[in-house]
Parts: sequence; C-alpha cells; structure tokens
Amino acid sequence: MLAVLQELMYESLRDGAVWPFDRRYIRPRHFHGQLECLVVLGGTATLHLGTRAEHVRAGQLCWVLPGVPHVMSDFSADFDMWVVELDSALVDSCWRTLHGDGPRDADAPHAGPDEAPREAPYERWSVSLGERLAGRAIVDIAGEESRRLAELAAQVWTSTDTAHASRLLATLCALAFKVTLASVRARRAVSIGELVSCLLLASPELDRRGTAAELGVSEGFLSRKIHGELGVTFVEHRAHTRVAHFLALSGDGRRNLLAAALDAGFGSYSQFHRIFTRLSGSRPRDYVDDGRQRRALLVTGDRGDELRGRQRAPF
Repeated sequence: MLAVLQELMYESLRDGAVWPFDRRYIRPRHFHGQLECLVVLGGTATLHLGTRAEHVRAGQLCWVLPGVPHVMSDFSADFDMWVVELDSALVDSCWRTLHGDGPRDADAPHAGPDEAPREAPYERWSVSLGERLAGRAIVDIAGEESRRLAELAAQVWTSTDTAHASRLLATLCALAFKVTLASVRARRAVSIGELVSCLLLASPELDRRGTAAELGVSEGFLSRKIHGELGVTFVEHRAHTRVAHFLALSGDGRRNLLAAALDAGFGSYSQFHRIFTRLSGSRPRDYVDDGRQRRALLVTGDRGDELRGRQRAPF
C-alpha cells in the first residue's frame, strides 16, 4: 500500500501546527515527519494506522508516530476534531520536562541561532515515548482534560501572536503527554511495527539485521510483522523515517540538503533525491523552500488574516 509524504504546508508555527478538521481536505494514505495528535471533539470515525483499523470517538486522543502510514475514513455526520502536529524539538522539550530533565528554554524549544544543528532530532524521546504508544495509539481522556485540550487548540488556531501561539502549543503538548502517560500504565498489546518506527527514528542508520537484533527477533519475523502491521516492507518504512529525519534536520535552513540527507541515514544524495521525489512528488529543494516560504507568511504577519480565514491544512 503506497503512502505519500504529507508535510506541514499551511499556517505552521516553527514548533508545529494546529488546525480544525475539514473533510474537504482529506488526503489519501500518507505519513508525516512530525508527531501527530488528534483531539476528537465529536462523532466517530475510523483511523487506519498501517493495516490496523481503530474506531475513534469524542473524548479520545489519537497518536500517529512520524513515518507511520495512516488515513481516516467512515466519518459520522457530526465528526469533529483538532489536528495537532508537533515538531521534534518541541516534543523533546516537553518530554524531558515531564521526566524531570528540564526544558532547553521554556520560551524557545528550538536550538538558538548560535547552537549547532540537531544531530538526531528524534533520539531523546522517540523510543521512550514510542514504547508507550506502540499498539495503544488511542487514549481515552476525561471530560475536563478533553475540554482543556480543545480550548488550547482553538487558542493556537486563532492567535495572531506567533510567540504566544508557540507557548500555547507547548502547553497543549505537555498536557497531551500527561494524560497519555496516565492512561497507558496498564500492559496492553504492543505493535512491532511501531516499535520499529521508534528505533529507526532514534537511529536512522539501522538496517534490518541491526533492527531485528535490537528487538531480539529474527529478520524474517521482523519483515513479516512490518508488512502485516504497516502494509509496507522494512526498506520502504525505513525510507519514510529517513525522510522524516531529513525534514527535521533541514527545516531550520542551517544545514545544506546533502548533509541533512546523509545525517538522515541515506547512503548518497542521489539515493535520497530519488526516494524523496517518489514519496513527495517534488524535488527536495523545491519542497523545503516552499515550506519555509509558507511558514514565513505567518511569522511575518504577511497575509496572515487572509490565510487564516481561507486556507486549512490537510489532515
């Protein structure tokens, strides 16, 4: 089953993005470079994560790890939700705060202009968070917490102050993690496919043999599980996570595309260019530059009101 890259293209902050669900912008099976959180407000739908179908309803959070193919269908007439995309640096900051390590900077989750670019943007949190989410992507939340998450999402969406919106998004992220951790303490089924996603996000250089060794399973078992749970081969899924790595590394503009591609685990730029173009339909340079230009619209305020009223990002 083919999955295409669907990256943030509208109204994104540097730390992520929030937008209300709009069925007019539903896209085919796809994956992201960000951690995605869906705050379901009303109605019901089906979330397809790889080959797994999860029925979702109001009062739930739905998590999608970077690189995991997904699509939604079977919406009830009253279905409504907020879509939240979280940049890897914001996730890292919020995750470490919850675990007592403290944030890099409460007002600036990203590295400062004089700091070195992030070498492994998913390394700190992907495995520890992913182990909790693997196979248990749907989280039931209390009514008060659900209302608070929806309120924060609406405030991010309507804010005209980028710095204020980023702080609200960090608060939303931290609360979503808190209620998720409280709900997944009980042992439940674990998805091998999603655990592989976590390992590849933390260590994109891993091959099939190394990944199987990390999980303590055979390469054949690993391949069957990946295909059975995610609907793609190990090599294809590794390509998804490496593309996610590339986007996280190249997004701030301080690393050239070749360096970002090699650090993301690709063996050569030609290999990366071929895979990226196939998955996104665009050349890497065009894709990255287009995303930066769109983000600048909101940051500088140019046409911000027009964009906010007219465009919504696709799920």
